[in-house]
Amino acid sequence: MEQIRWWRGNLTAEKNGCASRKSEVRELLKLLDETQPVTLAGPFDGTESDIKPICGHFGEAGIAPAGEPLALVAVAMAATWRGEFIRAVSLIEEMRRLCDDRNEHPVPACGDYVLSIAQLGLGRMAEAAAAARRSLDVAWRLRDAIGVALAVDQLAVIAAAEGDGYRTAHLQGAGARLRAVFGLREFGSESMSGPRAVAERTARQLLGDDTYESAFAEGHHDDPDTAVAYALG
Repeated sequence: MEQIRWWRGNLTAEKNGCASRKSEVRELLKLLDETQPVTLAGPFDGTESDIKPICGHFGEAGIAPAGEPLALVAVAMAATWRGEFIRAVSLIEEMRRLCDDRNEHPVPACGDYVLSIAQLGLGRMAEAAAAARRSLDVAWRLRDAIGVALAVDQLAVIAAAEGDGYRTAHLQGAGARLRAVFGLREFGSESMSGPRAVAERTARQLLGDDTYESAFAEGHHDDPDTAVAYALG
């Protein structure tokens, strides 16, 4: 099965001039492109072909299955693994339409996280940040610990791609504290931890090690409410 570098789309941001101000940020985009690829032989292999018939059967029966929006999120995530960011955006828009019709909220929070990845892959920094903030806002109100941690991590990566080393370091410190408070293990797979490591490296290049450590410590000192408020700001 082909291996896909799902962060490769960040190079689009460089081509669009989103990261032209800082050589360190251009290096971040290059490093993200070189991050150990995700293999589609994993849990997302065959996701779309498995889910589409199931949704079709429910549709033919005139039933609105509660799991259909979540299934669309899974297909959208699989699309990001393949680098199909425009398709991922389209799938999340369809998911949101279904959730709005049914007044469902937790699934859009998960969908906005995937949407943020796709928008970042397309080089749309502002849209990526807005989607990550929406995901964080809902996840925090629902006390979804994993959703909060993922959204904060994503906002830190976006900050690094935008060349904001201080915000990257502060968010990474806050994220580490949140994971400790919630009792979460580190997200150890390279597909999840790789972008975080690259963002840290970029922030250190932008700030220097001492300033990075100081900003990280500030974020790590924040209580959860303060950390989330900073991330949403």
